[in-house]
Amino acid sequence: MPQMPPLSDEALKDLLSKPHWAKIATSSPKGSIRISPVAFAAQPDGSILMNTFEDSILVRNLRRNPKCSLLIDSDGFPPTGVHYWGTATVEGPENDVSSIVKTTGRYVEKVIDPSEYAQQLIGYGKRINVRFRPERNTAWDFRQG
Repeated sequence: MPQMPPLSDEALKDLLSKPHWAKIATSSPKGSIRISPVAFAAQPDGSILMNTFEDSILVRNLRRNPKCSLLIDSDGFPPTGVHYWGTATVEGPENDVSSIVKTTGRYVEKVIDPSEYAQQLIGYGKRINVRFRPERNTAWDFRQG
């Protein structure tokens, strides 16, 4: 069976350090799959931290079934990326500005102060953290070859 070109550990760290959107796939109560784009921050312990609205479908799905899948890939050509399988937990504290800045700051810092952006998000509704813990992954780097 053909193999995708592997992504080195250094290239994976580089991919995770850039403001690509994570796409997290969860399962609905009826078993359909929902994919939600979300800002993320890779953590030193290997987990992926995200922050979203507490009343989102993403959070409701994860509270019912923490098994999920996460894709982070480059926007350009040739593509690089990683597809993780694992579980995610919903965590507090609610409306934690530092967590929101940690997960969204690199996406918005050229346009708006990240703390100000965090306050705007909180103004739209209660925010909560989601922590994804990978159990396995497949990563690829089509820049090779």
